[in-house]
Amino acid sequence: MKIQIIAILIFLFGCKAAENISKEEINASIKEKIEAQNYTFKPTTAIPMGGKSINLDYSYSLKVSKDTIKSYLPYFGRAYVAPSPTDEGGIKFTSTKFEYSISEKKKDMWHVNISTSDQSPKYTLRLDIGSSGYATLSAQDNNRQMITFYGKIE
Repeated sequence: MKIQIIAILIFLFGCKAAENISKEEINASIKEKIEAQNYTFKPTTAIPMGGKSINLDYSYSLKVSKDTIKSYLPYFGRAYVAPSPTDEGGIKFTSTKFEYSISEKKKDMWHVNISTSDQSPKYTLRLDIGSSGYATLSAQDNNRQMITFYGKIE
């Protein structure tokens, strides 16, 4: 009986140590992706201002690289100016001229600001990324209300 209890305790402590190592590895991986500007944000939920949350499928994304930002995100909310052409709803753009800045809000929590300047409308994107890879994206332009997305960094 004592041997079984000892075996169970060793197993539990071993699992706890493996869990800590994997969290540290995940944290280092996320930090490396953010600093290298090489990651994709996959939203799972959209929350328009003054609206209810909307579950999304995995076809939407925001891809960040050193030289390009590619956005294929939906938009739900109030638009002050209709998109032109009218079939181009959503937050869909490719930008090669943008400002990218990172700041660490807390330990293992990053704040990323991205501002595009090479197309109209100009977008301001704000990503709050946790060490686990989960993130919140706020997207805004001058022609529409802000929208927030919850998702994960890949």
